[in-house]
Amino acid sequence: MSIKTENDGRMFPITDQSQTIMDCLTESARRSKITIRCQTLITSIQEQECAPGGFKLVLDSGEHLAADRLIFATGSNPQGWEWARSLGHTIEPPVPSLFTFTVSDPRLDGLSGVAVPRAVLRLEQSGITQEGALLVTHWGLSGPVVLKLSAWGARVLHDAGYQAQLSVNWLPEFRGGELLQRLHDLRERQKLKKAPGDFSFGLPRRLWVRLAAKSGVLANKRWTEVSNKVLEKLADELQAGIYSISGKSAFKEEFVTCGGVRLDEVDFRTMESKRCPHLYFAGEVLDIDGVTGGFNFQSAWTTGWIAGRSAAGTPVQAA
Repeated sequence: MSIKTENDGRMFPITDQSQTIMDCLTESARRSKITIRCQTLITSIQEQECAPGGFKLVLDSGEHLAADRLIFATGSNPQGWEWARSLGHTIEPPVPSLFTFTVSDPRLDGLSGVAVPRAVLRLEQSGITQEGALLVTHWGLSGPVVLKLSAWGARVLHDAGYQAQLSVNWLPEFRGGELLQRLHDLRERQKLKKAPGDFSFGLPRRLWVRLAAKSGVLANKRWTEVSNKVLEKLADELQAGIYSISGKSAFKEEFVTCGGVRLDEVDFRTMESKRCPHLYFAGEVLDIDGVTGGFNFQSAWTTGWIAGRSAAGTPVQAA
């Protein structure tokens, strides 16, 4: 499988298709002669007292399977956490991570599809900040920077009922009073021309016009009629505009869960449980969640590789 690296470090198959990853994994399983049983429901998992470290799996068909090693790779399925809890583990409460923001704001109306390659977002109540590409959607805001912010702020947003104030810096390349000075220069150069004009500091023109109008830079005025106070409002709007988050929208292909089996109950050298011998964990069943860009896949594959080798009795070499 050939992969590519985006400018911000995110990694994807060159096909941009999740099926490529699925095919790679299923082909690897086939080559390793692994038996995969589909549509097989496990109703309970029992630790056998007569054989410490052994397990009995009861299937809905009534069949019993014996296992001397067991790996939980159940993702964010609540049943996996229930099994882990029954075997002595503590579960950190699961909450959503990697989602988009529902924002209803007249400044964004009709701008669906407008993208800004670099913006800085901050959750006002927590101060959590992220930087990256931002996309306006018909329901609010999306893009890598929103997904990253939702990951770092997953519990904060959950606890707030997904009602929060979001500060948006559309032009983070300008620092201090640099943007305001550039606006003064723009007004001087364009003073006899109609505002807001064609110059937009690299922002999509529709967004620039909307934010300028919100600040009082009206299309029926010339730049010379724009006051210093209005320029200050425009600079603030461009770099510290406040938008109200009123909910979340699950990102269909990259939604993950924050929470799961507590990490201090697992030996990360082997991925073996510290509570139940010969029980191993891999992937999202653990309280691990990463930002978008393949990091959750990598976590699942790495922990799965360590757990598999450890369960098979093959030493895992330290890097």
